[in-house]
Amino acid sequence: MKIFSSLSTAFFCLFIFSFSISTAQELTDKFKYKATYELTWQIDSTNAESIQNETMLLFTGAGYSRFSSQGHHIEDSIQRVYKERERTPQSFSEMRSKISETKFKYYINKKLADREINFQEEIVKDYYEYSEDLSSIEWNILPETKDISGFAVQKAKTSYAGRNYTAWFTSEIPIPDGPYKFNGLPGLIIKIADEKEYYVFKLTGFKSLKEPIFDTESDEDYLEVDKNKFREIKEEYNVDPIAALGRSGMTISFKSGLGQKEKMMKEHRKELKKQNNPIELK
Repeated sequence: MKIFSSLSTAFFCLFIFSFSISTAQELTDKFKYKATYELTWQIDSTNAESIQNETMLLFTGAGYSRFSSQGHHIEDSIQRVYKERERTPQSFSEMRSKISETKFKYYINKKLADREINFQEEIVKDYYEYSEDLSSIEWNILPETKDISGFAVQKAKTSYAGRNYTAWFTSEIPIPDGPYKFNGLPGLIIKIADEKEYYVFKLTGFKSLKEPIFDTESDEDYLEVDKNKFREIKEEYNVDPIAALGRSGMTISFKSGLGQKEKMMKEHRKELKKQNNPIELK
């Protein structure tokens, strides 16, 4: 997996700055803080060696926040910059070379006061979203305290989507938010992990935003579905992506008689069996 180095990040910032005048309409100042988390997760529950890492971002402001992977945020920011340029094979190739890989292509938008989230993800060519009321997540705040990454933190426990979690939050940053869908504690979540530590989010950076950032909120029309329907659509794509592409009007050509499609699907099913540990079990 590609990880953005400091040099790459610096180059990206210079690249964005060079286009900031022509794309000023794409900036937003609704976010006041940026929290950076490192996510460590085990993609295969049967293989302790299948540990992966990815940087995740939480932008938060006056009662509203937006969570995504750093890779997805950078990808959308770059695409908005290149939207202003002439579309040529060269510019497309240049754009793709600046985009990092990410395993997570979703955005989670939270209304903190109402404890409601809006989950958005593109599947093939279609954009889907669902809403979820997270007020049912009940936190048990415990007296235990310690220090994590220089913050005085307090322990809390909860259960969500089939997993039991332990969180450590700090009242030093009085923002009732955290990574993924987690929110509702009297302070920012510094670390949270399920009891088997299959999924661990840990804060690695927090800063005030002095300048507007790129508004990665898509202007696409999202198809609103309920959560169960979304999971059904996602599962259909995971099981047979070629058929899902066909339903969206996209076709892949295979040379006849060489069994290319069958070989591709066999490899896909093999890899799919290793991806058996989603963050939400129900």
